Amino acid sequence: MVSATLIAARAAQHAQLIRRIHTGKRDLGLDDETYRLILARFAAGKTSSTDCSVAELQAVIEHFHDSGWPRPGGVWHKPLSPRQKKMWALWQTLADQGKVRNRRMAGLLGWIAGQTDNQVQRLEWLTSEQEHTLIESLKQWEAR
Repeated sequence: MVSATLIAARAAQHAQLIRRIHTGKRDLGLDDETYRLILARFAAGKTSSTDCSVAELQAVIEHFHDSGWPRPGGVWHKPLSPRQKKMWALWQTLADQGKVRNRRMAGLLGWIAGQTDNQVQRLEWLTSEQEHTLIESLKQWEAR
C-alpha cells in the first residue's frame, strides 16, 4: 500500500514540474498551439500538462532545454525568432523521419555550421538570407 506521504510527495513533484513547464513556455515565447503540439509529441498525444505523467513532464522540460531554455544555473539564450523556430521544427521533423541522428540543438547548429560559408555557430548570427536558404534546404531534405 502506498502511504499518504508518498502520494502527497508525488503530487507536489507533479505540480512543480507543471509550474516549470509553464515558465518555460513563457520564457521561450511559445504560443498555445506550439506548446500543445510539443506536449502531444513528448506526452503520448496529451495536450494538457495536468494529464501528463512525471516522466512525460520531464521529457517536455528536457525538450525546452534543448530548445535554448536554460537548465537551473545555466545561461539564458534569447527566444527563437519565427524563422529560427521554423528551422527547429523542420529539424525535429527530419529527426522524427529518421533522417537526422542528433535531434538536439547541437545537431542543428553543427549542420548549420557545415552549410554556411562562414561556419555560423549560433542561430542569432545568421543573416536573413542565410536563414531563408537554410529553411529551403531543410524543406527540400524533408521532401526527399
